[in-house]
Order: sequence, then structure tokens, then C-alpha cells
Amino acid sequence: MSTQLIKISRPTKLELIRLRKRLSLARRYYNILKDRESFLLQTFRETLIKLVEERRRLNKLLSEALGSYYTAMSIHGWRAVEAQAAAVKEEAYLNARYKNILGVWTFTYEPSTRLEPQPGLLPELAPLQAVRNDILESVARVVEYEKTLVNIGAEISRLKRVVNMLEKVYIPRLERTIRYLSMKFDEAYREETIRAIKVKRMLESRAAQST
Repeated sequence: MSTQLIKISRPTKLELIRLRKRLSLARRYYNILKDRESFLLQTFRETLIKLVEERRRLNKLLSEALGSYYTAMSIHGWRAVEAQAAAVKEEAYLNARYKNILGVWTFTYEPSTRLEPQPGLLPELAPLQAVRNDILESVARVVEYEKTLVNIGAEISRLKRVVNMLEKVYIPRLERTIRYLSMKFDEAYREETIRAIKVKRMLESRAAQST
């Protein structure tokens, strides 16, 4: 519970100074983490918007490609279209690289090669060939955005746990411990002052009686 005190081996004024430094550092660290959390949330929202837009673009490209595919299949039959597809030996690959977003490591993807139009294919498949590279690039962007959302989301979740621990547990315990020690030292100082006053009066009384 946050109302508990931090255990201290020797409650001294030096320890109180150390606790105040720890409290100042914890508050500074808390503010830094809150700012980073805000920046990551903003980046998360921006990336999510980009992902939605890119998915819409990809769905549009796939609709165009499937339209030409079904047109060719309705005219020439699925066996002819499958034979045409089997004749295409070209392969596509994506290059993956690391990138850092506000301290969060993620990946960026780019097509390694550009697909060239295949000669001798059915004319109905020409629209599909025209959008192949666009589809590949769009898939790379979608994969990149989704991976970025997963990594940033995990970091935001971790930051929330740390921020909540600082805000609701660690900082309140430090503040309560500092208040307790301050009150204890103030009370000891008042008792020492009263004791010194009593001793002074006693000495003055004895001095007066001796004269």
C-alpha cells in the first residue's frame, strides 16, 4: 500500500536529505516517463491512421487485381488462368531494416526487387500486372505499420505500469516517510530546546541562590 513507510536502517538527518533527493529524482523521472508516454500515444494514433488508409488503398488494389483475374477466368476458364499463373516464375522479397521510434525498436520493410510485366499472358490479366508492384509496396507498408503498433503498444503498456507505480506507490511512500522523519526531528528539536531552557533556568536559579 502507498500509505506504508520506506524502511530505513537508521533514521538520521542525512538519511532525510537522501530521501528528499530520491523524491526529487523520482518526480523528475515520472515527468519524463509521462512525456514519453504522451509522445508514444500520439505516434500510435498517427500510425493507426496510416494503417487504416493503407489498408483501404490495398483493398482497392486487390479489388482491381481480382476483377481482372475473374474476367480472365470467366472468358478462358480457370485451367487456362492457372496455367498462365504457373508460367510466372518471378519471386518477390521484402528487405527488413531496424528503425527507432522514441526509443522503441521496430522494423521497416521495402520490396527488394521490382516486378516486371510478363510477356505472353492473357490480355485480361494486364490490369493485374499493372498493380502488382503497388500491391507489394502496400503490403510492405501494412506489415510495417502493424508491427510498429504492436511494439509501441507494448512499450506504452510497460510505461503505464511504471508511471502508475511511481504515482501511486513509490512517490507517496517517499513523501509519507519524509513527513514522518521531519515531524520526528522537529519534535526532537523542540524537546531539546525545552530541555535546554529548563537547564538554563535551573542554572540561573542556582546561581541566584548562591549569591
